[in-house]
This record gives sequence, C-alpha cells and structure tokens, in this order.
Amino acid sequence: MDWSRTKTILIWAFLLLDLFLCYQVYVTRISLWNDKEVAQGEKWNMEMYLNQQNISLDTEVPQETPEMAYLDAEYVGINPINLHDLPGIQATVEKMSLAARLDPPIQLRGQLTPNELLRQIGPKLMYADQYGPDSYQSNQSRLLYWQVHEKMPIYIAPLEVYLESGTILGYRQTFFHVREQKGVRQVISGYKALQSMVEKKIIQPGERIENVSLGYYGSYDADIQALAPVWRVIHDGKQHFVNAFTGALERAMVTNR
Repeated sequence: MDWSRTKTILIWAFLLLDLFLCYQVYVTRISLWNDKEVAQGEKWNMEMYLNQQNISLDTEVPQETPEMAYLDAEYVGINPINLHDLPGIQATVEKMSLAARLDPPIQLRGQLTPNELLRQIGPKLMYADQYGPDSYQSNQSRLLYWQVHEKMPIYIAPLEVYLESGTILGYRQTFFHVREQKGVRQVISGYKALQSMVEKKIIQPGERIENVSLGYYGSYDADIQALAPVWRVIHDGKQHFVNAFTGALERAMVTNR
C-alpha cells in the first residue's frame, strides 16, 4: 500500500470537510443576520404605518416566528376526589372548570412574584407546573395563568387564583390534554397580524395596542377541539386573536351548552 498517497488523500479529505463546515457556519450566520435585518425593517415599517394611522404601539412585539402546529385538545376534567385527599380544599366541578376554595386560606409569605405564588399554592393544585402567568391581565385580587404547551399559552385553559388581604382564597382551573397535529409551519410575524387587524379596521385610529403575544386558541366551548396558533392582540381593553398561519381573525368563543 502506498502510505504516502493515502496520507495525501486523507489530508485533502479533511481539508475539504473543514471547508464544507466553515461554509455551513457562514451560511447559517448570514441567514440569521438576514432574518434580524428583515425583522428590524418590518418593525420600522409597522411603527411608521401605525403612526400614520394615529395608532399607538405601547408594547414590544415579539420578533420570533417559530414553527408551530395545530393542537388537538381534549377536556377530561379534574376529578375533585383527587383533591379531597389534600387537606384544606373544598372543590366542585363547574362546567369545563374546577373551582376550589381553600379552608383555611393560604397566608402569603411576603411579596411574591406570580411564579413564586404558583409554587406556594402548588401542593393544593393539580398540574401546577403546566401553567404560566399572564401578568398583563392579572390584578391585585386575581392572578391569571394559562396552561402552556412548549412554553406557549393556551388561551382557553385559564387558572385564576383569587387573593384577598394577603391570602389565597382559592382558584378556578381548566386543563386540557393536548397533542400536536402533524405538519409544522412557520407562523407569520406579529407585525403582519397587526397590519391585518388595522386593514380590516378591527384596530381603529386613535386606539392603543397594549399587548401582543403568541399562543394557541380555539373558538368552541367543547370537550374536544382543534387549537390554532394565534397572535393575541389587546387594544384599548379589547382582545382579539389572529390566526398565526393565515392572518385571519379567529371568531369569539362559541358556547355549546
């Protein structure tokens, strides 16, 4: 065997591999830079457009456009019997939620963040680790959380925690078992969702855009339903959901019972 020739071939092979890997890194970085430039340009264009429409943008719009899929969501309920094993809870089933009263109420220990409070009430709550706070829609007497899937809120699965005089009185909870449907797609940007709402005159001149966030939503009050990726837009105290694939406005919740 000609070892000299073999060594030369191996050297060239590793050199070509290094060049290929360097090229891949270069292409990836260029793609990231281009994405950031596109997002920044889209932000400037939207801010100018909203200013022309006399609409105030009083929040940061998330610039991420991740790949997401529709979810199949099934409401199976939370059996209050499971909570009866825990002391100090009186639980009842109300339609598609479970209401729990704490007896006695839990005394809050100092100033807590919403996540810290959730950890404190966790032993009295099923699936506590599957909820995330909605600081924008919470207040001093009610903290609002949403069930999350892959860190994205599910806007039909709330957990409301009721407070009074430094104590936790109880909570109302909805929980779904969810699984992703096949076929992920990249969502439209939050700016495109805003543009769609302005063009359809859902957001009117003179209004304030207060909050923009990405999550999931379903418009039927049903035990089994499909949830679409959506942009939630809060403007002048009103709330709308825009399909994050199509840009179409999702209709308000339809109650079947």
